[in-house]
Amino acid sequence: MFKHTISELKEALVCLQAGQVTLAYPLQPHPAEENFRGKPVVDFERCIGCGACAKVCPPRLIQLTDADGYREVSYTLGRCTYCGSCRDVCPAQAVQMSPLFETATPQIEDINISIRLKLLTCRECGETIATQRMAKRVENALHEAGYSHTENVNLCLSCKRKLGLNSPAWIQEVTR
Repeated sequence: MFKHTISELKEALVCLQAGQVTLAYPLQPHPAEENFRGKPVVDFERCIGCGACAKVCPPRLIQLTDADGYREVSYTLGRCTYCGSCRDVCPAQAVQMSPLFETATPQIEDINISIRLKLLTCRECGETIATQRMAKRVENALHEAGYSHTENVNLCLSCKRKLGLNSPAWIQEVTR
């Protein structure tokens, strides 16, 4: 009995010497550490609507919906695990991870993000190709690479093939 009491006293002294080791968290907010992955934040000006984020999201909370000439990209962050995969795969760096981790809210709209982007249709057949921002990004990349003929950016793959089959270069290649 006496041995047990001495052991408890030693433990109490160690704890007293260490001081306070817990945070007064609810009363005093603790800032997140550097590179902390919190709630995703989408920069609507940079998003091109490619859908890469939707393909890699483990809980599948990012949805793409095409309707009435627009693509809606919706993030339902209620099940977000803050893994950062959407940020890592975004070609436009439109998704960033904020230090926000307290996402409890009575309003579901507070944790949902949605963006609508205009779709581009093929100039020949009218099939949906991509968003206008995606086409503009491809066109700019082609100009930067030194290509001046970017008029086929707004054609679907089938129409590009048809156009290629009727081109003089293709005919010369086949008739050789």
